[in-house]
Amino acid sequence: MSNQFLSEHKWSTLIVAVALVVGFSLAYRYARPGVPSEVVMSTGAVGGAYDAYAARYQAALAEEGIKLTLRPSRGATENLARLIDEKSGVDIAFVQNGLIAREDAEKKPLESLGSFFYEPVLLFYRPTSFVAPLTSLGDLREKKVAIGAQGSGTRALAVNLLALHDLPQSSRTLTVDVGGEDAAAALRNGSVDAAIFVGSVDAPLIQSLFRDDKLRIADLEYAEAYMRRLSQLTAITLPPGVIDLSLRIPSQAVRTVATTSSLVAREDLHPGVTFLLMRAAKRVHSGASATAKANEFPTFAYAQDFLLSSDAERFLKEGTPLLYRYLPFKVANFVSRAVVFLIPLLAILFSLSDWIPKLIGMQVRNKLFAFYKDVKRIDASVRGATESSSLVEAARELDEIDALVSRIKIPNNYSNDQFGIRDHIDLVRVRIERKRAALSSA
Repeated sequence: MSNQFLSEHKWSTLIVAVALVVGFSLAYRYARPGVPSEVVMSTGAVGGAYDAYAARYQAALAEEGIKLTLRPSRGATENLARLIDEKSGVDIAFVQNGLIAREDAEKKPLESLGSFFYEPVLLFYRPTSFVAPLTSLGDLREKKVAIGAQGSGTRALAVNLLALHDLPQSSRTLTVDVGGEDAAAALRNGSVDAAIFVGSVDAPLIQSLFRDDKLRIADLEYAEAYMRRLSQLTAITLPPGVIDLSLRIPSQAVRTVATTSSLVAREDLHPGVTFLLMRAAKRVHSGASATAKANEFPTFAYAQDFLLSSDAERFLKEGTPLLYRYLPFKVANFVSRAVVFLIPLLAILFSLSDWIPKLIGMQVRNKLFAFYKDVKRIDASVRGATESSSLVEAARELDEIDALVSRIKIPNNYSNDQFGIRDHIDLVRVRIERKRAALSSA
């Protein structure tokens, strides 16, 4: 039965098969590019929060066969510069919000995947260098302050905060461009009186500074004012004991401000990679921490420097796409790519299903109707015949035509047309016999 169907509909079957093969091929090649085998991420200083988070993303992507290459940097400012530079080869990076003006950000081929975590401003100082506990950045006047390395987001934010107090315009306030481990070492050995750090309180370096008996953390009484003056900041409070409850570190609430760090990507980042990053972000950043509530991150609730990634936004609103819930990542990705192209292709095939049979019918009828001209000619000659010999010739021609028509292979759906012309041939045969009888009696 199946062989008979394929035989009778070989052309329509062939057309559909070719269309599907071409459709899948085009979908695989053009609808969306395949998931890249390697993605490059600019991180931060080795041992810092960016570096630690990046290692967890690296492991998550490796589970799906994608290599995440990590490139250390001096911080968020250098990360942003690498993303802007098309020749850098960097695809994604953590960037502090507020490093670039929105009107400039809109001109860059970059997208934000959302805010992923707070980066609080932490001002550590040597209590022996100050008469009273530090409660304001303005108290740093005439002091020596480490504000972060060149190219770091810490330095960029520290400069903006100090400028609110007209520092370091004062020639008696000396800022030192060191950050991270170097800033901590300078603070401990007395090379600087205070140091500004911007980063996760869970970072080993920040934890060690909180536990250093010779250092103190500043409780910034003007945190709300800083937030109002710099839109990228949020006022937060570190509750007593949040670092170490058993040792009561810190011993009292610490007011400060925090920026949020976003994962920023080039706008041509593959949607499949975006999905994997967002899925990993849910695991890495959604838990409660010293500065955030459970499920507060990742989010688009805070102001973003760059336009929002539609793929990331869809993931945060709708969760894991249906295909990815039930299929392996690479299979789901291929199907999603193919669907983009195959939906319009199937629409075309449905329309073809209506007129392809009509084309086949026209082709069959054209084959059969080609014989009607000869049958009509023979019928006319029989009507005007005056001799029996001409009737013999007409009958011979009809037999030849009948034989040719009977050998034509056509689908069963069009058998009526084949039998129809043979019926007409038989009618002419009847006319021949009647004509022969008429000539014999004359």
